[in-house]
Amino acid sequence: MNDNQLAKEILKLSGGESNIKGVTHCVTRLRLSVNDTKAIKVSELQVLPGVLGVNVVGNQLQVILGGKVHAIYDAFLPLVNVSINNTEGDSKEGLVSRFLDTLSGIFTPIIPAIIGAGLLKGILIFLMFYKIVSTDSDLFKFLTIFSDSAFYFIPVLLAFSTAIRFKCNPYVAVAIAGILVHPNLIAMMNESTSLKFIGIPITNASYASSVLPIILGVWLMSYVERWLTKVIPKILKTILVPLLTLLIIAPIILAVLGPIGTIVGNAIGQGFIDFYLHFGILAGAIIGGIYPFLVILGMHVGFTPVMVQSLSKFGVDYMMALFVSSNSAQAGATFAVYTKTKNKSFKALAGTAALNAVIGITEPALFGVTTKLKRPLIAVSIGGAIGGAIAGAFRVQAAGMGTGPIAGIPLFLGSTFVYFIISSLISLVVAFILTLVIGFEDIPEANADVNTNTAKDLDSETPEQAITEITADQKILSPLSGEVIPLHQVNDKVFSQKMMGEGIAVRPNIGKVVAPFDGVVVMLFETKHAIGLKSHDGCELLIHVGLDTVELKGEHFKAHVSSDQEIKAGDLLLEFDMGQIQKAGYDTTTPIIITNSNVYESITDTNQKEIHSSDVLMDVTIKN
Repeated sequence: MNDNQLAKEILKLSGGESNIKGVTHCVTRLRLSVNDTKAIKVSELQVLPGVLGVNVVGNQLQVILGGKVHAIYDAFLPLVNVSINNTEGDSKEGLVSRFLDTLSGIFTPIIPAIIGAGLLKGILIFLMFYKIVSTDSDLFKFLTIFSDSAFYFIPVLLAFSTAIRFKCNPYVAVAIAGILVHPNLIAMMNESTSLKFIGIPITNASYASSVLPIILGVWLMSYVERWLTKVIPKILKTILVPLLTLLIIAPIILAVLGPIGTIVGNAIGQGFIDFYLHFGILAGAIIGGIYPFLVILGMHVGFTPVMVQSLSKFGVDYMMALFVSSNSAQAGATFAVYTKTKNKSFKALAGTAALNAVIGITEPALFGVTTKLKRPLIAVSIGGAIGGAIAGAFRVQAAGMGTGPIAGIPLFLGSTFVYFIISSLISLVVAFILTLVIGFEDIPEANADVNTNTAKDLDSETPEQAITEITADQKILSPLSGEVIPLHQVNDKVFSQKMMGEGIAVRPNIGKVVAPFDGVVVMLFETKHAIGLKSHDGCELLIHVGLDTVELKGEHFKAHVSSDQEIKAGDLLLEFDMGQIQKAGYDTTTPIIITNSNVYESITDTNQKEIHSSDVLMDVTIKN
């Protein structure tokens, strides 16, 4: 199937020209804005030769095509009469999707701090419960401070991430959050009930551990800061914009937004806790049963503010146990698929996904196995509902936010720990047995693992040109300096589920990309945020600077090479302004993908946590 044929098939299976509102693409994905997602034939799209995966987000269809995306995009455009680069849409579904994306963008960056503090709190509970550490000891007091700080200073953490999301000055936002938790303000509110600021009455409220007040305040700040930037003369902006922003926003938060946000936030958190405590079994069964579908729709991120509010205000969270019950069921159903499938390639995928789900990484199991096979998803829902009901009946508490059964263990140490174990095990066993009983339609060998089968990504007219000749084992040097991130932790399913191939990611600390080997530039994307390389020994590498940075349209990026240019290891390829990219609200985590990884016997990632450019990042071994 050539590019024109593939483009026509994609259009037909996407609902035809009448269903397409807009079209654009990034370095790996053809992005189509559609009128009706129900008209999309996802299962048929997934098995098209050359399609590495399919993802539907809101009213946008993403067809993952890898290096062929530019050619398919060019072939697709003449087939439709729609706006180019318009994939936002104006549907209600699009608004909901953008709202959930905003929540995710605000809370996802602070989750590591919450997880770390929560795990430490779980360990502290264990030490106290078994009387290993006295509550009167200095060690206990220090550990209490260490585990409480992230929750107490939640407004500060949220101020920074919210400012990044709404594209305003994060340091001014943090200064405003500091006002809310300043000890003198707390003392003033404790001493008086009728405070005033230049005649404006200030309502007494406690902002330590609060969530909504600072989010609302920074959201307003983003508009005020942009307005001030427009009206203040350029020579005075550096001084007056932050000064006036502080003087305008701080009183508004203290007088209006803070009290409203506190009341709403407390009401949401307390409302769920009251419902849970009165109807624990029902609440557990409902949430445990529907959780996988919420994840598929991306709506699970809506629970994050409630969980953070509950942990910050009440010191415990009840939702985590319900989510872990569902994740345990995901592991059980996927393991059942592993034992029953006759497809060797899919069996390997299911086994790896089941193991990841037990640890706490459920996306490969959910999107790669149970959702694909459909019937096992029923078993996941039932298993999660039963486990959730048990967790709800015994009010299983978590001291923080985590992921799955094993990774979440320290969070549940305490008086309800045994019921956490019981609910998780029952969820897993029920889903495992039900999957075997219900069964599923096995995937034929020929269509196995379509998300990673790059051998299908060929043009039938010239197949010999699409086959890479691998001549030797190879060491791939790091193209960036920074923190090494496992690929499964990247906040983009296309990369984390390895739809493009095996690889690793780097969170850079210097805005430079250098050549990781001797070879040639195969493709330099026009927005300069991604580059495709091929070594002289046949390794094909994609370096994708940041996530969704295609939307910057080349701003803050500078290319030092061009397509078809010969390169030597260490040559400067790209430069990018990390500060400006982050200020615009984008994650600079950079996936480095071996797009022809299926032709290698093994790919070994570095075990370094921090890496310098030109250090060895990956070793690849050819098949004998």
